[in-house]
Amino acid sequence: MKELTKVCILTGLVLALSLSSALGQFGSKVVTGDADVGRFLEDFPAPLNPNLGYWDTGSNPGIYDDGDTIYLDFLGNGIIDANDIRLTDYSGYLAGSKVMSADNDINKPLSPLPGQAAGIYYADLYGSQGYDIQDPVYVLAMTPAAVGARTATKDVRLGPVLGLSPGTKVLNYHPDNDGPAIPMIVPVAGGAPVATLRFYNANGNVDGNGDPIYDFSDDVYIDVSLPSVPMGGFPFGFVVPNNVRLSA
Repeated sequence: MKELTKVCILTGLVLALSLSSALGQFGSKVVTGDADVGRFLEDFPAPLNPNLGYWDTGSNPGIYDDGDTIYLDFLGNGIIDANDIRLTDYSGYLAGSKVMSADNDINKPLSPLPGQAAGIYYADLYGSQGYDIQDPVYVLAMTPAAVGARTATKDVRLGPVLGLSPGTKVLNYHPDNDGPAIPMIVPVAGGAPVATLRFYNANGNVDGNGDPIYDFSDDVYIDVSLPSVPMGGFPFGFVVPNNVRLSA
């Protein structure tokens, strides 16, 4: 009964926070009526190969810890490049901000997250048959397996949870620690049954082959609209309710 009460309280708070999220804010979920609903979204074309990595900025060199900064590495090359996205704050740069060529974290090395099944997951707090507006989203950095995954210390919130901001790390005493989690995008580059990482080509620029070019002006989403090409689906999607905004 105690655990059921806790789940009900968490669900109500997560719902309230989700519905109050601002359009365009990192970690906010798209809701019906938002201005970006219906935008055409693109898969990331080669050579982009989005992946997660961390820059070893913490107090324990060589070990992933609370002080390390997590990035969405769009080339997947293990180096912080322009237009990569910080998923945690770093030295005045906010979570959700894109790296620029003059920033002091440009060209720094990235290490793989320690969990063998590290990726983007959601917690099914609402208890429905799948992912929905009430369910918080995380980077699970530590999980050894996708099946039976649970949130853990040093995982990262990709949305607001119980007054804790997107981009903050789960700590031992937080109420969302050790909760069951379900894969959304594992590995990040491949898409998943639940979601695909896509971008809105804001300026419409394309390369010589007609492929969209991802750059600073483009918004990034966790997209739940359509399955991706790796799943036999489509190289595109649309902004729909429950998508998560990953760029500020």
